[in-house]
Amino acid sequence: MKRHKSLYPLSHDHHHALVQAKNLRIAANNADDKETLRQVAMQTIAYWSNDLCTHFRQEEVILLPVFARHTTADHPEIAETLRQHADIRAAVDQLKNDLEAATLAVASQTLADQLSQHIRYEEQCLFPLLQEVLPEAALWEIHHRLTTA
Repeated sequence: MKRHKSLYPLSHDHHHALVQAKNLRIAANNADDKETLRQVAMQTIAYWSNDLCTHFRQEEVILLPVFARHTTADHPEIAETLRQHADIRAAVDQLKNDLEAATLAVASQTLADQLSQHIRYEEQCLFPLLQEVLPEAALWEIHHRLTTA
């Protein structure tokens, strides 16, 4: 299914998050280079703080509430998205805690995997469902709120 233009800002963010996850995964797979791994982990933490946590907030305060108005607040996709967001927040916290630890590669791999899986979930499940369920006006409401916030 072709992505509705109203969701382009979120999909654009997803692209950048996938690049960050890939970089983190590569560094974790080369864990013998501890300094590079630490630097990439710090870049990922900065990316989280500067960009991705804003993206999550936008989904939680704009996208999901609009969706809930046209379905139910306890819709399975809403619950799953929020659960994944919580898991990723916990993985970012773990990465922060493990910057100097021997387990940094594991924390890096975990976050990279969760982030990639989450983006696939949203792009392949959540967004197509939104496009199917939401009326055109609601999709453009999301876009307007994303781009003027």
